[in-house]
Amino acid sequence: MTYEIALNKAWDKIAALASSKKYTVKYFTDIYEVRISDRMMLSISSDTPASEDIAILVLHYLTGFLKYGYNPKEEWISFKDIKGGQSYYPAYQENTIKPILEKFKEKTDDLISYLTESLEGRIVKGGDVTVELPTFSDVYIRMVLWHGDDEFAPEVTILFDRELTEIIPSEDIAVLLFNLAKRISDEL
Repeated sequence: MTYEIALNKAWDKIAALASSKKYTVKYFTDIYEVRISDRMMLSISSDTPASEDIAILVLHYLTGFLKYGYNPKEEWISFKDIKGGQSYYPAYQENTIKPILEKFKEKTDDLISYLTESLEGRIVKGGDVTVELPTFSDVYIRMVLWHGDDEFAPEVTILFDRELTEIIPSEDIAVLLFNLAKRISDEL
């Protein structure tokens, strides 16, 4: 599947806004060099081009960041709370939450280790276990995990600062959280 049209639009937007020819953007544990004039994005760690979906996401983040800045409000919301979140929630639940929940039920310790060690997260207060994960530079999400008991099934909730909705659209938030679930599923 190609994202050529969306990618070209993203490059056009950043080119019109950018005050520099090159930017460095952290995305999860990788760092990307964004070369505006060349329309190229390379992973610094592997010296390979970013996949189209990651390139679009990083460009949208960078565009929003340059245009509006990012000032976290410390108001943590879930996917249901964003524009369009309620209508897309069943697909989000199936594609993002369910795979993480399955790993949490099967490999609790491995999941927490992966989140804290491989994804550079840190344990914070909340739920039975809450891990705060860096996504982009200065942008964090929180994965809240509940073990469950005789009355309630285990549960996973992902929260992010409300300010994130000011710099990237709802669709990109869905992609960001789906990419997290995919990383977890691929690694555990």
